[in-house]
Amino acid sequence: MSAADLEAELKCPVCLGIYREPMQLPCGHNLCRCCLNRLCESQDHCSCPECRATFARSPALKKNLKLANIVDCFRATRKTSLGPDCEQKELSLGADGNQNYFEEISSMVASCPEHKMPWEYFCRQHKACLCRLCLESHQSHNWQQLEKAAVSGRAVLADEVARLEQSQNMLDDAESWLQDAQDQLRADRARLKKQVSELFASIQEAIITEERDILDFIMAEEDLQLFRLEARIGEILSKKKASNRLLVEAQELASRSIPDWEFIRTYQITLEKLLKADVHIQSFSVQKRELDRALVSQVAKESQVLVKKLSKVIRDSISQSRELLLNRHSQGRAQTQKSKTQTARAPSSLQRSRLTLDPNTAHCNLSLSSDLLSAEWVQQRVPCPSHPERFRLHPQVLCSQGFVSGCHFWDVALTGTRRWEVGVTCKGPGLSWVDSCIAWALRWDSRKLQAFEGHRRHNNPQLSSIQQAPGRIRVCLDREEGTLSFFAVDSESAPSMEAGKLLHAFHIKAKCALFPGFYLEESKLSILQYSTKSELA
Repeated sequence: MSAADLEAELKCPVCLGIYREPMQLPCGHNLCRCCLNRLCESQDHCSCPECRATFARSPALKKNLKLANIVDCFRATRKTSLGPDCEQKELSLGADGNQNYFEEISSMVASCPEHKMPWEYFCRQHKACLCRLCLESHQSHNWQQLEKAAVSGRAVLADEVARLEQSQNMLDDAESWLQDAQDQLRADRARLKKQVSELFASIQEAIITEERDILDFIMAEEDLQLFRLEARIGEILSKKKASNRLLVEAQELASRSIPDWEFIRTYQITLEKLLKADVHIQSFSVQKRELDRALVSQVAKESQVLVKKLSKVIRDSISQSRELLLNRHSQGRAQTQKSKTQTARAPSSLQRSRLTLDPNTAHCNLSLSSDLLSAEWVQQRVPCPSHPERFRLHPQVLCSQGFVSGCHFWDVALTGTRRWEVGVTCKGPGLSWVDSCIAWALRWDSRKLQAFEGHRRHNNPQLSSIQQAPGRIRVCLDREEGTLSFFAVDSESAPSMEAGKLLHAFHIKAKCALFPGFYLEESKLSILQYSTKSELA
């Protein structure tokens, strides 16, 4: 690893300087002590700026001694080349803690109650931890080192958690589909009732009674279908609740810092619960109902003496219709599928929005251009006037324009290899959003693309397969449909309405104004503007 790469790894994600008294968060990431204090001073719950995991305010955290030693060694190696002035700037802001990290870890290690020796091995046949003396009686069994067994168990648990998360996403999709099916079923049956009403309106008073009977028949069938859909939704919600409870239990076990022997003893039970989780989605369908117009018209032209016959024909026509309105196949346990390249064209209702950056929200490590169309991360803080809407913790900036309705899109060019995010956010009540991350964002972290909704990362295999950051991104926001989509565009298709490859899409239920926002760390962005001639090409 080069000195530049090492220096990049030793930078705090908040102040972007070399770590000063690095403190380890529960999620495993690190922050300077002073940055951690600033992060927690005005909030009940804080979030990691790297992975967005949340933790309680003022947690009992310890200084990361190993990382602190690495930082000290790094500073020492460049002491002679930087000179005393630079050395002075890198002085720590506080003294080391008095607790001995290694003594505390050692005291937590359990030992064999029979031989009074620490656990070192794990017998797969008996599912038991072994000390060095216990191993003698298990030599013929399938055993391995305790550390390797714990690593293997954590990997299995992580896979099951990921599978259950994917299954829960499938349950979310099924619930959404059922709710949409209700609306479409109502629309289809409303259309059918209108057809029946128009037909009987052309007939005399003699068939009014039959008309009412047929409408009652349709409504009874509709109620039956809606009742079945309601029952399926209740079943889905019940499975979601059960799977969410198991998911929380598994995540808590996976995130807890406990000795390997205790983890091995307890994760088997959790793993068995995860494997038995019922996330099966049964097949269901909704049939379309429609009148046989030709046949009904022929009978209607006859005479009033055929009214009874007409009524029977209509009932039979509705009952025997087999054309599907909607259909969804059964889905079992979540399985990994090959990602498919998706291309899309921006709907004609979308309007290209002319955005400008809001200097009142820009973090002091972001330098804005005079036309407010570009922003660049700079190491030296820019003098900024105090403003209540200015981001203090994260190098972020919002646009001045917010959207409550309509369909909009904008293109941005991004450069830099460290980290950037592009998305939208709500300003919300008060000023709590000033210390928060962008609500719906697409993130590049120098290795891969990820999609975040608040602190929750969306599982998108297609994003994980992208090894190079897209240079240009089109963001499409449809407030009417509640969707936020990100597309990768090239320089040729950017001026046109062709959106290109779909990267990710969010479904947003928020009703507040949404403001485009950006996160930049050793990166630069430009909001692209095109001439009218280019837009019409």
